[in-house]
Amino acid sequence: MAELAGCSTATVSKALNGLPVSAENLRRVYAAAEQLGYVPNLAARSMRQEKTMTLGMVVNFEGHPRSELLYTFQDLIANMESAGYSVLLSIVRNEGLDLDTLLQRFLAHRVDGLFYWQARPSNALAWYERSNIPVIAVGFRDPECAQLPFVTLDGAPAFAAACRDLKALGHRDFAEIVVDRADPLYKLYPRMRGVRWREIRIGHGEQDLRNAVEKLLTGGAAPTVVFAAPPTSTQLLSIAGELGLAVPGDLSVVSYFDLEDAGLFRTPLSAIRTDYDKLGDAVATAMLDALSGRQVGDVMVPDSAHFVPRASTGPARARPAG
Repeated sequence: MAELAGCSTATVSKALNGLPVSAENLRRVYAAAEQLGYVPNLAARSMRQEKTMTLGMVVNFEGHPRSELLYTFQDLIANMESAGYSVLLSIVRNEGLDLDTLLQRFLAHRVDGLFYWQARPSNALAWYERSNIPVIAVGFRDPECAQLPFVTLDGAPAFAAACRDLKALGHRDFAEIVVDRADPLYKLYPRMRGVRWREIRIGHGEQDLRNAVEKLLTGGAAPTVVFAAPPTSTQLLSIAGELGLAVPGDLSVVSYFDLEDAGLFRTPLSAIRTDYDKLGDAVATAMLDALSGRQVGDVMVPDSAHFVPRASTGPARARPAG
């Protein structure tokens, strides 16, 4: 294996036993092991029921995780610590280690289980399965990861309530601002009849948002209401003002996630508020069940979100005649 990996025997041994090696060497060793069909003593450890009482948490977000997730992390980690486990957190960043390498590192550290936020395909997932290490997908699960048990919030009722309120205010042309390669959230929910949706995709940075507002959110044919996640939703309030767009007179704004101080903004921000304690409890319960050897299925946490209308949403502007 050392020859195939292009590493020394000592490096291979370190990588497969959870000792520090470079990211590149770790990738090489696991690629060679995969090619040879080799499974290290991870499976043997599982059969012996030896536990490290350590769990991994990979947070896979485009850009940076939203601040409100800290509430979920806090509750989830508290639940796991009460059960005697420590949780190691790693965030996938654009400029950081690739997803496969992060998942391999947790595997090398011999975690007993893995929380996988925004679960996307990775070759490393096969190693977890072979080693009987449970992986719980949280928040989003790519169709190619359908084998993973999935815990998420039931945001559909809150989304529907927001759309009903806005339609009653005369809005028919909706848009969602989506950053980089993130998935648009409106596509996850049933859409209301008589409402048109547009997807506005931007890169990272305020200038990208400013350009999109100038080009796509001004003029008589532009959408009259925009949904976005923080920090885009909060930046949108200030950029609209700088460009002479009145919120909500010209443009209503809804944040997909509520912020602690959203009601204190100069224009209080309408938002979908989430009960993160419920999500944290449900994720912790699923993992503890899996660690106990019980079968874990998908979980949709009920009554976990609701729409909070504030001053950033109001009646739709009148369309020009003709």
